[in-house]
This record gives sequence, structure tokens and C-alpha cells, in this order.
Amino acid sequence: MEELPGSVLELVLAKISAGDCARSACVARLWRHSAYQEVLWESYCRRDFPLAFLDDPLGKPCSSWKDTYHAWNKTSALVSRATCCWEMLRGWMQENFCEVAESLAPGASQQELAETEKTLHCNFPPAVHLLYRLCNGQEIPESDADEDELTSDLQNNVGLFGGYSFSHHFVNVHLLSLHQVVKLTQRIVPHLQLPPGSHRVIVAASSHLNKFFFLDCDDGNIYVGTRNLLIDGEMMLCVPTEGNEVGREPQDGMLRWLEGYAQALHTGMFHVRTEGGSGSISLYPETSPLCTATVTRGVQVRCSAVFVPELSRLEELEDRFWFSYSVRMRLLPSHEQGANSLTSCQLSARHWVIRAHDTVNEVRGEAVIGLFPLLREGDEEFVYESCTGLSAKSGSLDGDFTFTPGRLTQPEGPAFTALVARFPLEVPQYIY
Repeated sequence: MEELPGSVLELVLAKISAGDCARSACVARLWRHSAYQEVLWESYCRRDFPLAFLDDPLGKPCSSWKDTYHAWNKTSALVSRATCCWEMLRGWMQENFCEVAESLAPGASQQELAETEKTLHCNFPPAVHLLYRLCNGQEIPESDADEDELTSDLQNNVGLFGGYSFSHHFVNVHLLSLHQVVKLTQRIVPHLQLPPGSHRVIVAASSHLNKFFFLDCDDGNIYVGTRNLLIDGEMMLCVPTEGNEVGREPQDGMLRWLEGYAQALHTGMFHVRTEGGSGSISLYPETSPLCTATVTRGVQVRCSAVFVPELSRLEELEDRFWFSYSVRMRLLPSHEQGANSLTSCQLSARHWVIRAHDTVNEVRGEAVIGLFPLLREGDEEFVYESCTGLSAKSGSLDGDFTFTPGRLTQPEGPAFTALVARFPLEVPQYIY
């Protein structure tokens, strides 16, 4: 081994881990010389971390690539979490929603981060630095329009966080690049009544600019604006603070927020919905117990709800917390219906029971959102969304729908009621 040329040894060392390379330096002076080559440690830095310059995770300069690796390795748990989070998000998007996967930008440089912090007069927490070094948000092509330019930019693209729509309220949330963070923060934040000395920047926003997520650069948490955002700067925390794990990295709120979202995607909580030829991620849950399903005479009814923070408020008033609920109904194929199967049936009436604390309200009416859907066996689900307000953070919704076999104008039997299993209305720990 003493006669092994240094160049060959360096090729061998380049194929092992940085830790094993450091151990090999203890073998002999020749090995130590090869193990300390800068080109070797530069390759480790570029392979294991999102690095292109001699700086630590906070952008402070390092004297060598070996020192740079050591500085980043000290935060290896945080680096591993951030890397795993983006791998989960990219992987799910590539498999289920390639348009979003293609919109995720390469990582930002340390210079871009430094310029953003200087412009906004703030310092990002280490976890946020890592997240942006790995992915600089979503690439949003610039619009040529001068008026309401940012809104036009966002509307032409699909959001990482998706959203919901009901009545005339549409939400599709994008993760902003550093350039868009500066642009939107400078446009919105100066008009908010925030506490003196606070450092909050907008990191995600809906395409209609009706929902904003803020990073607090001081505590590292993510907040969402409420109905009173423009009145008194009111926001809600989007990540839980109680029950913090022992040894958890400080100021990692944005990372935990993204980790929670990635986990929800991979467990099937949220799906991609296609309407009018374009897709978006729907935040109406698809898994039990948040989504319930019943079958009555072959009519399947699935329901779930999503919290709507931008219409909610924190003060003690009626209807403080707003929820949008989604109803998906269809007539199963005849072989799945059993005896007395139907080929079609039409909705005529609805009945809702809204529960919160000890309060129970009932709502009865014709049709749904002015529509009398005709369900045919084997057709795709008929979907409609609406909303309701509660005075409490949690409650529930259940009820039934009245259907007529055949058509309302040509009934083929007596009307029947299809039950709606109770589903929760509750403010979640992680808000998206």
C-alpha cells in the first residue's frame, strides 16, 4: 500500500464516505496527505450537501472545503430532514402531478439568499436557508402585463399546495421563489399592522392573492392570514408548538410545515383533481376518518371538509371559524348495488345537521347549489362544494339527500333518502 500512487488512492477515497475518508487519514502519512486534498473534500461537499461555495449553512465563509464539510456535517440532522422532505415532495409530484414537479426550481445560491435577507432586512433561520438551498420555490414565468402583474403570474401556474373552491372563492397556493418573496412582501407587508420590530415575509400565496402564508424570521414558524389580516394584521399559527420533541432543531417551523404536507400527500390524504382540462391538488381529505362514505341503494356519498383560515377570525364572534365541505356522490355500477339496482336517480332535496359543542342546527332545502344532478350507474362522481361557519374550533356535519329513481320528471319508484355519515369540521394542527 505504501507504493500505491497518490492519484490512485485519491480515486479510491473519492468513492467512500467523508467519515471513512477522515478515518483513513490516521493510517499513514501518505494516506493523510491524500485524504486532505481539497479537490476530494470539494467533491464530498457537492455530493452530500447543496454546496457551491466555501461557506457554512448560515453563509459565513470557511477556510477550506474540509472545514466547510465539517460545518455542514454539524447540522447533518437538519440537512437530512430538509433533503428527505424535498425528495418526498418531488417524488410525489413526479408520479402524480408532473406540472408541479417541473415548476420546482433548482436550489438558490448563498448570494441570492443574502441579497434577499438584505433587501427585506431580516435573517432566515438555518432550516429555511437549507430549504431554499435545495429548492428555490416554484419557477413562475414573469408576465408582460403591468397591471396586477403578480396575480397574472400566479394564475398561469399550478400551486404546490393547491387548495379548494366554493361559491366564488378560489384558492390555489404557490410556494414562492426568493424573487417572488421579495416582490410580494414589499407589496403587502408594509400595509399590515404588525408589531414593531417583527420580521415576517410572505413565502406562499394563492393565485387570487386571497390567502397568504408568512414566515416569522424570529421564531421560524409559519403563519396564515385571517379575514382580519388587512384590518389588524391578524394571523394564525400553521404548525403545532405543544409537545415539542426532545432535541428538535430550533426555528424549524417551515421545515415541519413542509414535512407534514409531504407526509399527507404520501398517505393519500390529498389527491389531484382535474376540472375544465386543468389539474390542481385538492385539500379536501380523501382518507378516513376525515373523509366518510356511505352507500344507500347504490348511491355512494363521500364527504370531507377543509378549514378556511382566510375567512376565519380569532375574536369571540359567531361563525368565527369557516370550513368548506366537499360532497362527492355517484351511482355505483349495478353489479355493486345488489338487489333492486338502479340505472339512474336524481337529487331533489338536501338535509344538513351542523353540530358544534351543544348546538345543533338543521338546514333543509331543494337541490344543491341550484343543481339537481342526475346520477347514472357507473358515471364519474358528481362533486359540489359549499361552506359553513362555526363558533368553535371543532364540530361535525351529517344529514341526508333525497333521490328519486329515474328522473324527477319521470320517476321510476318512490323517493328515498341517501344517508351522509358524520364527518368532522375542525381546525387542524397543520394548516395549508
